Amino acid sequence: MNRLLVFFTLTLTVLLVATPHNTQAQSARQPLVLAFYYNWYDENTWNLNRVPDLPVVKYASRDPNIMSHHISQAKGAGIDAFVVSWWGAGNQTDDNFKVMLDLARQANFRVAIDFEVNSPFYRSKTDVVNSLKYLMSTYINHPAYLSAVATANGAQNCGVLPSQVKNCGNSKPVIFFWRQQLYTVDEWKAIRDQVDPEHRTLWIEEGTNETYLRVFDGHHLYMIAWARNAFAELNKWPRRIRNFGADKIWVATVNPGADNRKVPTQPEKVVRDRENGNYYRETWRAAFATYPDWIMITSWNEWAEGTMIEPSVTYGNLYLDITREFAPQFKSGLPTPTPTNTPTNTPTRTATPTSTPTSTPMATATPTSTPTPTATATATPAPLTSDVTSTVTSTLTVALAPQNGDANLSEGNVPATIIVSGTLRVRVAPNPDAEILGRLREGITVTLLARTADSNWWLIAFPTAKQRGWISADFAEPLTDTISLPIRTFAPVVTATPIPTSTPTETPTPEPTATPLPVPPTPTPTIAPTPTPTTPWWQNFRPYIP
Repeated sequence: MNRLLVFFTLTLTVLLVATPHNTQAQSARQPLVLAFYYNWYDENTWNLNRVPDLPVVKYASRDPNIMSHHISQAKGAGIDAFVVSWWGAGNQTDDNFKVMLDLARQANFRVAIDFEVNSPFYRSKTDVVNSLKYLMSTYINHPAYLSAVATANGAQNCGVLPSQVKNCGNSKPVIFFWRQQLYTVDEWKAIRDQVDPEHRTLWIEEGTNETYLRVFDGHHLYMIAWARNAFAELNKWPRRIRNFGADKIWVATVNPGADNRKVPTQPEKVVRDRENGNYYRETWRAAFATYPDWIMITSWNEWAEGTMIEPSVTYGNLYLDITREFAPQFKSGLPTPTPTNTPTNTPTRTATPTSTPTSTPMATATPTSTPTPTATATATPAPLTSDVTSTVTSTLTVALAPQNGDANLSEGNVPATIIVSGTLRVRVAPNPDAEILGRLREGITVTLLARTADSNWWLIAFPTAKQRGWISADFAEPLTDTISLPIRTFAPVVTATPIPTSTPTETPTPEPTATPLPVPPTPTPTIAPTPTPTTPWWQNFRPYIP
């Protein structure tokens, strides 16, 4: 018996010694899933000459209904907060942020600011200082502004609800920064001594120069799609960050893919194939392997660079579904990661960068320095009129079946050219969530046979002359008039598919169909289009730096 006791004692000792201890263990802090959010879009944004894909509903960022809907979608997918790109006071990014704060409070959601140091409205370091002072005095105490525990073991004394974290003595408001490299580390120390000498907030910097952690509290890479191997790149950073202190925050980035070829102000082109969601899954696994404090999704809606997970015409709700799969895994606690050197596909048409690329505001949405009236912060959003495609316990696949008499309609014969960047999905019904029959390459010519009543979808012969499929009208250019095409009308037929057991109990957010969303009579913000022949001083403010 004594020998048996000694044996078990020795075995237990060996197991305890051999068990890996990760100083970046996720349980040390409240795990957060964040997403970069951009609020400078208007009705003129949605042009395939400027963006590689289109949202299911073409919206204006100033619309409170859209903000509220995005918050509901993100919350249903397991996202805790939007980190909103911000150019300072007196422009639409500030006006829209004010509205979103109050909407987030109603939804028990959180938002934070991504402070763009190279804002077109900052002409000096003094402007940066004054803008930070405005941020500190105006926003950080709002109940919906994102706060997080400041020290590695601080989560033990805080709850999990936003109100509990906000009121926790170890909690601080979070501010992300973009392009802090415009100033030196010593200059940032002087700036912080002026605006936050007691370090009442958490400052998160970005890029590939971790020496800024001498002043900042955490680090993230804006994008990971440029890296040859996401696992290898992300795994470099936890050790580097720990060198600056155990309480420094590591924010691991996940990307669905990237395609910024239509952004003229970004000379470095980053093109990463989405692989029908597999690349996004791969970056989540790579992030898990680093045991991050938080995870940052780049992005919710950076459409110009092709990094969005917001539902689109091409992919429907795919990326929200994947987020809903991985976010609960992160929040429930990660197992000890297994080392892996699985390579990712090399991005095309891009050089290896030396600093992290990020987003460029679109040339068609440049705000003037004069604030434009928007909906007030107390505005209550009206419910969206679009059809929904999800419920609490099942994911709904909407198949639109033809109504009586449609089978007898004659068909038209209008040639059209496919103009999508990459490939266009052909679906069994005119709906972005309908089953996919196949894909069409860019540049080929197809024959349009019929259309929906709103002309948003076209019927084509696919894959054979005797079979039919639907394509989005946004991605094909008719060579002749389409008014003569017969109209096919459809009635929704909904079938439920059970959600995997890992799906959170939180109610997934209803997704809109392609039905256009009425825009309330909110005054349109003053937009100054950028002249083509000359480039203003601020238009080059977001280049990818190799």
